[in-house]
Amino acid sequence: MRLSPRHLLTLLALALLSGAPATARAQVGVEITGSIGAGVEILFAPLSAAGVRPLAFGTLLPGTTTTVLPRTASGSEFRITGVQGRKSMDISFALPAKLTAPSGATIPLNFNGNFASLCELDASGACILASVTTWNPVTTPTFFDTPMRYKPGRPRYTTDQFAVYLGGAATIPPAGLPAGTYTATLSVLLVLN
Repeated sequence: MRLSPRHLLTLLALALLSGAPATARAQVGVEITGSIGAGVEILFAPLSAAGVRPLAFGTLLPGTTTTVLPRTASGSEFRITGVQGRKSMDISFALPAKLTAPSGATIPLNFNGNFASLCELDASGACILASVTTWNPVTTPTFFDTPMRYKPGRPRYTTDQFAVYLGGAATIPPAGLPAGTYTATLSVLLVLN
């Protein structure tokens, strides 16, 4: 005997009302499975730095002071790569007080002046002149730079390369200084955020 849908509904209602166990089960919850992709974004390129040119006073004569300005052929140059996307940069120098010869003779050095300089570099490695800033590394031992200094409103650096330059002054005593090569170690500390 075949029952119509109306009759089946009536029998089911009667079974529920009579307390008899129903054979149909209602599904209370729904289980859904799915997947999503996961990834990571590297915010900063690897940071690298290299000395390009040493600070060179050239041939010095007794009783004179020789001054080398930053961003000149005799000034030191230090290049930084991996700056793009960062929010700030701190630049500090460990400045030597003197040049020393192998014999122990010394030549005093002076960095108290606008002898430090920073410049953003374009894709060809040339200094963007509008970005140049100069400071005194003695009175400002740590120079704090942000991308807004050069382009107001820019929250992060858009240029990937920078150059840091350093000059200085060497004073030669009037007489009695032995001839020879005098050297010193200069270092730059960079903190990028």
